[in-house]
Amino acid sequence: MAHYYTPTTSLQRPSSFNFAVDVVDYWAKHAPPDTTAMHWISQERQHERRLGFEHFSRQSHRLAVLLCETLSVRQTDRLMLIMPRVPEWWEIATACLRSGVVVCPATTLLVDKDVEFRCNRSGASVFVGDGANVEKFLRVRGNCPTVKHIIQVGAGPFPSEVISLSDAMSSIAESAVFDGPQPDIKAPAMIYFTSGTTGYPKMVLHNHISYPLAHVITGKHFLRLQPGQLCWVLSEQGWAKAAWAWFGAWNCGAGLFIHDDRQPFSAQRTLDVLHNYPITTFCAPPTAYRQLVLDDMRAYYATHRPKALKHCTGAGEPLNPEVIRLWKETSGIEICDGYGQTETVLVCGNFEGNPIRPGSMGKPSPGVPLHIVDENGMECNNDVEGDIALQVDLTETSSFFGLFDGYLDAKGSLDRRLRTSNNPSAKQWYLTGDRVTRDKEGYFWFVGRSDDVINSSGYRIGPFEVESTLKQHPAVVESAVVSSPDSSRGEVVKAFVVLTPQAAQRDSQSLVQELQGFCKTNAAPYKYPRKIQFVDAAFLPKTISGKIQRKKLKEMEWAADGGVKAKL
Repeated sequence: MAHYYTPTTSLQRPSSFNFAVDVVDYWAKHAPPDTTAMHWISQERQHERRLGFEHFSRQSHRLAVLLCETLSVRQTDRLMLIMPRVPEWWEIATACLRSGVVVCPATTLLVDKDVEFRCNRSGASVFVGDGANVEKFLRVRGNCPTVKHIIQVGAGPFPSEVISLSDAMSSIAESAVFDGPQPDIKAPAMIYFTSGTTGYPKMVLHNHISYPLAHVITGKHFLRLQPGQLCWVLSEQGWAKAAWAWFGAWNCGAGLFIHDDRQPFSAQRTLDVLHNYPITTFCAPPTAYRQLVLDDMRAYYATHRPKALKHCTGAGEPLNPEVIRLWKETSGIEICDGYGQTETVLVCGNFEGNPIRPGSMGKPSPGVPLHIVDENGMECNNDVEGDIALQVDLTETSSFFGLFDGYLDAKGSLDRRLRTSNNPSAKQWYLTGDRVTRDKEGYFWFVGRSDDVINSSGYRIGPFEVESTLKQHPAVVESAVVSSPDSSRGEVVKAFVVLTPQAAQRDSQSLVQELQGFCKTNAAPYKYPRKIQFVDAAFLPKTISGKIQRKKLKEMEWAADGGVKAKL
C-alpha cells in the first residue's frame, strides 16, 4: 500500500492494484495491534464490536474461497448485496474486490420490484442479503433467471434454495487463503444504481482503482483522516456515499464507525452517539445538520458534547450558510462542504488551508481536472455560469482516475457521456449535470442541476420512477413529478396528478393520503410524493410531440417560493 500512497506523497496511477491486498492486507500486517478498522454498535447500542484490519483480511480471504472455489463464482460475475449495517457487508464486499467478483450494493429501502429490476438489469448471478431482503428476493425469484446462488446472512429460517452463510463458512478454514488471479485494475469492480430523469435507474460502473483507490483524495483531503482516527458517515452502504467513507478511511489506515441504525434519523440519538463514542470525523447530509442546530438540540448539545469530534463535513446537496454558522457557534467546528457524485470521487470541497466561504462548494480537489464549460465545451470565465466538467484523458496518461467507466446498459455497452469542445484541442469533458459559477479566487458556487433529478435529504429520486408508480393507481390518468422547495429537506417530491372523472369527485385530502400510501407500498418509501396537486390535463405543459416539460413545472414551483432555495 505504501507504494501507492503515504500521507506525504501524492496519488499516482498504478499499473496494478487490489484494494483487499494492497490496503486491507497491508494494514493487517503493518498497523499497530490495537488499530481499529471498524467500531460497530447495534441499533439500541446493546452490542458492540471492535474489529481490526486482520479480521477483514482473514474473513475476505475465506469468503473469496467460498465464492470462487466452493460456489464456482467467476471473475466479473455480479453479486447483488442488500444488507443492513452489519460487519459482514464489508467482509463480503472486500472478498468481491479481492477475487474480481463485481459487487452491486443496493439500499435496504427497496421493495420487491426494485430488487427484481436491479438483479435483472445487472445480470447478477449471486444474491446476498439478510433475512428480510432475501424474503423480498424470494417473492420475485421466478422472474430473476440469472441468479444461481442465494446467500442469507444472519438468522433463519432458511428455505431449501437459500444458503446459510454461517453454515457455509463453517467448512472454510480460518487460515484459508484465496490464491486465485487478481483482477486487472481496469476490470469491473462495483456497480451502483443511480436515478435518471427519463428512465429507470442507471448502472454506474467503477473499476478497481476509480473508487477503491481514488477515494484516497476523499479520505485524506476531505475527511482529513489518519491512522487511529474514526469516521462516521450517516449514509447506508447501499448508497455510494458510504463507499466514500469506506475507501477513504481504510486507504488512510483510519477506522469506520458503524451504527446499525434502522430507524428514521433522530438528532438526539445522533448527539448521544457522538457523546458516547470516540468518533473524530462526522459526515452528514444538510438535512441532518439542519435538525442538529435547532434550538432544542443546541441546548441538548450543551450537556452531551461529543467525546472526540474534530472535523465535520457535509455532502449530498448544498449546505445552508446559516446552518454552518449555527453549528460552529454550537460546536466550535466549521462544516466543510464538498461535492461529488456516484460517478466520481470528491471533486470539489473546502480543504485545510483555505478559508471556508459559507455557501461555496470550495475549490477543486487536489489533482482533479475540474472545469466549468459552456454549451460548446469551451471553458467559462470567472463569474460566468456553466456546466461542471471533468477533463477526461482517454490516453490514461494523467494521474487522475477517480471517474467511472461509464453508464452500463443491459447489453453490456458503456456510455461515459463525453462532450468534445469545439476547438483544435478537442478536449473531452464528462459533464456532471450541475451548473456552477467560479469566483476570481477559485471558489465554486452551486447554481442548480441541469437535469430533473430530485435530491431530497440526500436521496436522489428520478421523476420517471415516481410517475410510473402513480400510473399504477386506478385513479391516476397522468402525472408529472418535480422538485418542490421544503424548509427542512431542501427539496421534496411533488406530483401534479390528473385524475379520472370518477376519482375527481372524491375527497381530495383522503385521495392524497391514499396515493402517498400506494407509492410507499409499491416503491421505496423515500420516493413517495410529499406534495400532491390535482390538476386538469391542460395544466401540464407539453412539447409538440407530447412530452411533459418538467422544467417549466419546476420553475413555476420554485418561483412561487421566491425563486431561491428554502432557508433554515
